[in-house]
Amino acid sequence: MNLLALFRSSPEKQIERSRKKVKEPHGDSATRMNAALRLREMGTPESILALLDRFTIDVSPSGQDEEEKKEVLSWIVQMGEEAVEPLLRFLKRERQLYWPVKALRESVSEHKFSQKMNEVLRDHWGSPPASSDPTAQLIRLLEGVQTPELVGTIRLFLEDQADDVRLAALDYLFAHDEDEIRETILECYLESEERPRIRGHILSGFVEHGWSVKGFRAKVEEALPDEFKLTRDGLVKAMGR
Repeated sequence: MNLLALFRSSPEKQIERSRKKVKEPHGDSATRMNAALRLREMGTPESILALLDRFTIDVSPSGQDEEEKKEVLSWIVQMGEEAVEPLLRFLKRERQLYWPVKALRESVSEHKFSQKMNEVLRDHWGSPPASSDPTAQLIRLLEGVQTPELVGTIRLFLEDQADDVRLAALDYLFAHDEDEIRETILECYLESEERPRIRGHILSGFVEHGWSVKGFRAKVEEALPDEFKLTRDGLVKAMGR
């Protein structure tokens, strides 16, 4: 064995060493970014996954933090397809998701982006993370991306245990076609007797979008809080407006 090789760290140890430097919020920027560059140059799925850990910390000042994240983002986007699998692994397990979602969206076509995000959300539905925050983030980061598959998956989250996930799902679904989603949301309203935030959000959504409670009038009226009323046409109105 070559004597130099004997003392050379394994790739796993090199990655772990660089990962620790990339995740150090109080360290020197040059040290952090040099470690990030090493991970980029290694170019393996594991090194890319470690590179993504830069997105899990915030450093001060905020301008420096954003500059570093933008540079890491550009590296990941340049990798294209080879970064997709590590990005998906990251999105399925981590909590800070804005930058990784942005990286995925800029790395693949819009169609593939929607497919991959649907895959990640299905994973969250089948194996919910310890915190509800990542799931709510993912749904909110899908603003403007509407496919039948995503709509079908996000409908599931109207039954999530966490209100913040249900609220994110409602906001996403309210942007969809009324004829296809109105009854689903009204069913969610009726099933949310113990969730006043959900009911209030749904009613506010119906006010904002001008949707009717047609077919559900009697049941909705029975459960309508004092601050809302129904018009003769079945539209929801806020009292005092």
